[in-house]
Amino acid sequence: MRKTIILGGIALSVSLAALTATAQQTAPTVTPAPAEAAKAPVPAQAPSLTISRIEIAANVMDRKPVDVGTSFPASTEKVYCYLEFKDVKKEATVNIVWTLGQKEMGKTQLTIKASQKFRTWAAKSLYGMKGGWKVDVLDEKGNILKSATFTVQ
Repeated sequence: MRKTIILGGIALSVSLAALTATAQQTAPTVTPAPAEAAKAPVPAQAPSLTISRIEIAANVMDRKPVDVGTSFPASTEKVYCYLEFKDVKKEATVNIVWTLGQKEMGKTQLTIKASQKFRTWAAKSLYGMKGGWKVDVLDEKGNILKSATFTVQ
């Protein structure tokens, strides 16, 4: 099909078929990504924090755990979860979760500062509650970084 257009006294003949063919040749092509690529698993990331030491102790003095153990008498008022982190690249937050049997008994949030070696601790009052205890250290995403167990008799 051919059309003639008059512009300011100049006649211009345009072939629509020629324009369509040229447009198809110069149009960019988009190739959709294969469905398999969209379903590929995301590689697991290494933990952002490394705990080099975890201890359960009856006390902390001079930034060191005292009377470290796995069993404490019911008369023990508090126990401490002492932690050492190494090569902390940036400030982060951890949660210390205290569990007696299957029941969560408390949670403490701690800020971990950027440092080659960072020490901190959390305390839990026992109130004479006997049984098997577990302490989980969770990162900001809720992943368990480290755990420790102890018994109150």
